[in-house]
Amino acid sequence: MRISAWLLCSLSFIAPLSWAESSPTDTAAQKQQQILFFNHDDRDIVPDTAIWPWQAIGQLETASGNLCTATLISPHLALTAGHCVVTPPKGEIDKPVALRFLATENGWRYETTEIEALANKTLAKRLKADGEGWIVPPSAAPLDYALIRLKQTPPDIRPLPLWQGSRQELMQALKDNGQRVTQAGYPEDHQETLYRHQNCLITGWVHAAVMAHQCDTLPGDSGSPLMLNSATGWVLMGIQSSAPDASERDQADNHAVSVTAIRQQLETLTKLRSPK
Repeated sequence: MRISAWLLCSLSFIAPLSWAESSPTDTAAQKQQQILFFNHDDRDIVPDTAIWPWQAIGQLETASGNLCTATLISPHLALTAGHCVVTPPKGEIDKPVALRFLATENGWRYETTEIEALANKTLAKRLKADGEGWIVPPSAAPLDYALIRLKQTPPDIRPLPLWQGSRQELMQALKDNGQRVTQAGYPEDHQETLYRHQNCLITGWVHAAVMAHQCDTLPGDSGSPLMLNSATGWVLMGIQSSAPDASERDQADNHAVSVTAIRQQLETLTKLRSPK
């Protein structure tokens, strides 16, 4: 994958593992990663993915080999980033082929292949192709969401509910919590391990639908949830959309789509097709 442009989406592709001594290229990549992490990696491993809410956070694989993060939000629906299910340069649907949950040292405890993607058709027209990935320009960011419909309900996995209040209520809740949230996903440097950044900072709103934040994310984290531990428990209040190139990190933070802006659209998507 080529990472060289402004506001690249966080896609990850399956690649063979190899062991070798560090090279100048490896060192440069590590430096870039450090910059993307706001000069410090604050992530840690989720010790037990069977515990809620971590159990609801899964990994989505598409036909092209792309890997993203998706969160179960109801018994038959998972939420991810829209750019995860379209392929550059034409924006054709990149068919989901697997959705996995409950990563362990011995592999995944649950995987389903009976899934389909529901996305906003306008999104692909606004994304900009960049090699194997996408640039998510401001006009595309509010549309950067997709639903994955599961034919079967994953057993013993409790969905993570969406924030149900208004944008103003969310802003107040964030203020009361010191603008701190928690992000978790399956990043490209640990594709089969759930990593989280606890108490990362929401730094503002790009516009009504998109939040800026400083959660440490990499390719593979696209679609990952930004969660708020509210009075009623954990809720999903945003999904990771894009991040600037390392060379432009000082110009912008990461971007996430707020569920307050897309909740109605998600309800519309669920009505497009009924489970068979």
